Amino acid sequence: MTEVRVGNRDFVEKNLSYPRIKKLKDGTLLMSFNNHHVGWNVYVRRSEDNGETWGDAQMLREKHRATSTVGRDEKVFINSDFIQLQDGRILLAYQWRYRRGYGDIPNTNDNCGIEIMFSEDSGRTFSKPREIYRGRCWEPAMLQLPSGEIQMYITSSQEVVNKISNPRTVVIRSMDGGKTWQGKELCTWLDNETISRTFDERASYDGMPSGVWLDDNNGIAVPIEVWHGRHVMDQTPVVVKTPADVNWRIDHEKVAREGGPDYPWKKQINKDLWAYGPYSAKLGTGEVVVLCNGTYKGVEGIWTLIGDKKADNFRFATSPFKGYWGSIDDIGNNEVIATAMVKYAETGKERYKVLVIKGRLNYAKTIAKGDLTMAPINQFDKSRNDYWFLGKEIDSQVFVNFGYTDREFQFATYLFDKALSAFTPQNSDASAMLLNRTVENGRSQNYKITVNAAGQYTVYKEERYSWVLIGKGITNNIEVEGTVNNDEDQDLGFAAKVSVDWNLLGGKPTAKDQFRAHLIRYYKGGSKEKPLSTREDMAGENSDYPQEWLQVMLN
Repeated sequence: MTEVRVGNRDFVEKNLSYPRIKKLKDGTLLMSFNNHHVGWNVYVRRSEDNGETWGDAQMLREKHRATSTVGRDEKVFINSDFIQLQDGRILLAYQWRYRRGYGDIPNTNDNCGIEIMFSEDSGRTFSKPREIYRGRCWEPAMLQLPSGEIQMYITSSQEVVNKISNPRTVVIRSMDGGKTWQGKELCTWLDNETISRTFDERASYDGMPSGVWLDDNNGIAVPIEVWHGRHVMDQTPVVVKTPADVNWRIDHEKVAREGGPDYPWKKQINKDLWAYGPYSAKLGTGEVVVLCNGTYKGVEGIWTLIGDKKADNFRFATSPFKGYWGSIDDIGNNEVIATAMVKYAETGKERYKVLVIKGRLNYAKTIAKGDLTMAPINQFDKSRNDYWFLGKEIDSQVFVNFGYTDREFQFATYLFDKALSAFTPQNSDASAMLLNRTVENGRSQNYKITVNAAGQYTVYKEERYSWVLIGKGITNNIEVEGTVNNDEDQDLGFAAKVSVDWNLLGGKPTAKDQFRAHLIRYYKGGSKEKPLSTREDMAGENSDYPQEWLQVMLN
């Protein structure tokens, strides 16, 4: 999204930054964003078709001239975020500050704060803004507990030492639906509760919080970055947690003064992740997903990692795109929606655009014994979540499922592609899988099954880091909607099922055998044999380490 018409102001905004997208109870997707990564205006826009199209933006706050402690100034707005409350209202919050007055260090806490607005009609209209917090701050984010209590997490930079900001993460609470905070209509930096602060010999850190209420009464988890505009920390991001019965009722003054909380209530998210701007959401399974921008094992990008129901053991790192300061939300049916901003140049000017992508969640699965039936490809429902999905890197999608009988293992796939090509089984538009089988004595064996648009399939067995062909043929269970190796028409794709005799895969399975699978898809851009096909693997896994692959359990 590079530009958007602002309906209530009748102009086109060509800078879109700091996006937040969430799904509301009525199915609407609501987006908030700004028009600069450090300001200036607050906008919202809506989608009523699950993100396929978006309506005009609505400007909610616009920068304007004002007077601060330094005299003539400008009031700007940034870091907008929102939640939908239990009563259906939308609570939107954002930072306001005076551009010049913010740097007036002796008075900086008087020149910055947080305003909120409410919507009672799914983001179509909003109430007048109301200031509820005063103090040097950034990045408000809200969470409502089952009790109804609303918590707002804030990056508080209230303390400046030798002209260096010393941020911390704080919380303020509302017990009456957002009317008062910390028991006041307007609370200040003197009222907040410090929940996390990291010190070293140079400064203090911590910020960019977002909170999740954990299932099974496991408390609250707040991923944060450990970041400073001048200094760099080694372990970021981290997740800070509190038990449900504690609910941050800790020694806030001690944490502010000495740092904390101690491990394991404050823990690095992943040893191989070095990133900033974390944003969290709870999946339908109760697991916690975190999106952030930085590097994972040295590779730069926006990264998402999935933790367990206790916001621990974050892994399955995947990168939807490169960008900054994004968000992620569960939108149902094993899907998430992620967004972020990207800087780019247009006619010599630096601009900001918003990227939006949907993600599919593949889970370990149990398959029932019996012949696997497949619908015709033109009747296949892509929204069904019992098939694994692969299809980020190219304009093509693969869906995979498994079945088994006493005689054979079944690999079923739908591959959707507008231009089908097939030469050798792998140098084709093809669907493939790696299958790992570990038997009772711990012996492990890898296999690879591939099927292409011509129905050709191969079965390989791994021997000393090489693939050895142990089976091949043309499956009878093949349906092609389109023509193969013809670039002149537009195809739909193909559906295929490959049945592999258990004797090729080490014999009939026992109850103690363990299976894991890793998806691969091969892609041809046209009907010429060269160049070779490109390969896409199941994200979040290493094809060399079966212990990272998802389990396939035989029922």
